[in-house]
Amino acid sequence: MKFTGVSAALISISLVFISGCLQTRGEVNENQQRNVIQQQVSTMQKTNADVGSRFAEVEEEMRALNGRVEVIESKLDQSHSILEGTLKSNKQQGQDVNAKLSLIQEALVKMEKEINYLNSELQNFKASAAANASAMERNSRQVPKEAFELAQEYFTKKDWKQAILQYQKYREEKVKGPHFGEATYKIGVAFQELGMNDESKTFYDEVISKFPKSDDARRAKIRLKSLKK
Repeated sequence: MKFTGVSAALISISLVFISGCLQTRGEVNENQQRNVIQQQVSTMQKTNADVGSRFAEVEEEMRALNGRVEVIESKLDQSHSILEGTLKSNKQQGQDVNAKLSLIQEALVKMEKEINYLNSELQNFKASAAANASAMERNSRQVPKEAFELAQEYFTKKDWKQAILQYQKYREEKVKGPHFGEATYKIGVAFQELGMNDESKTFYDEVISKFPKSDDARRAKIRLKSLKK
């Protein structure tokens, strides 16, 4: 097929136009892709910025958290130190209490031994005292009665002669005895009961002379008056 010059020229122009149109579309696609990529890059940059900001916030929070952890650890260390001190103090107090309890127990054991010893000594003393009392009682039964005691018994029985003898024996043995005045007065009474008034008057006068303020002297005066009647 053969083309004319005009046709050829038209074809050439058409090819050029078509070629221009094709380049424009390629460029358009390339621009669109570049815009998309730029948008993606922008988005990624923004995202990276947001992520970086978030990382910064996280790092700040971590630093704050670390600060809090350090404070808590410090407080824990202080609490641990206080707890150790308290435990150590309680342990020392417990040891002191145990030591005191040990001393108290030793003192109680010693006191118990002393009490047992004293009880033993007390039992021995009681036994010894009982034995001595029994021996004294036996001895008192075996010891002869004194003259004044015998004289009193005879006087009560109205055995006047024996009473005079025992009272006189007492007067000879106990010149300054506590019953000398009474013995003298009762000798006078015994003689009077035997009808021996002169002898009785002699002993009444002696009582009045030696013991003027005594009850025996007062009674002797009364008996002297009865003898004069």
